Amino acid sequence: MHSFDESDLTSEKSLWDVYKLSRRIVPSRLQVLFVLGSFLALAANSFIFSSNVQVIIDDVRKWSEMGFSFAITILGFLIAGFTIFSTLSKPKMMLAMMDHINKETGLPTLKYNFFAFMKVFIAYIAFLLFYAFILLFGQSGGLLSNIVQYVPNSDCVKSVVVNIAYAITGSSFVYLLLLLKSFVFNIYAIVMNMLRWEYHQE
Repeated sequence: MHSFDESDLTSEKSLWDVYKLSRRIVPSRLQVLFVLGSFLALAANSFIFSSNVQVIIDDVRKWSEMGFSFAITILGFLIAGFTIFSTLSKPKMMLAMMDHINKETGLPTLKYNFFAFMKVFIAYIAFLLFYAFILLFGQSGGLLSNIVQYVPNSDCVKSVVVNIAYAITGSSFVYLLLLLKSFVFNIYAIVMNMLRWEYHQE
């Protein structure tokens, strides 16, 4: 017998529900410092040191194109690997993990482990949408540039928006790479837990 209700396994009805619960898994301080440091460095470069807005715009467009290609390629590999890994996992072990509660988050250990993977997928999808938005609407003569022309102090608004986009786009690369590192470690940790469970079963 298990201590949880079977409906707990399927209580999340959308990716948004998964995301809300996955926020309980907080990133490490080192990860936060790396991402925040890269964001501040890029923001300082664009707001303080660079005087040519067009160079910043070109960088944002180029980085968005690179980021979109990188994210969609890596996401495909991650999903394929996760699918293979999930099918090889033993249901009895996963149900036993559902019975155990992770003390740090209050989540069942099974969902804690799977949410760690889902958080990576959601982040990659979110930044794919961000890059796609820039590629579709941020081109020369695109929707954003046409809208900004009708905003008061358009040059100032354009400069601020471009500089912020520059810092977000650049620091997103650091964030996605650190998530990739976490994904690899999570695979390792869960495989070791599977072997440990098998050890006790024997």
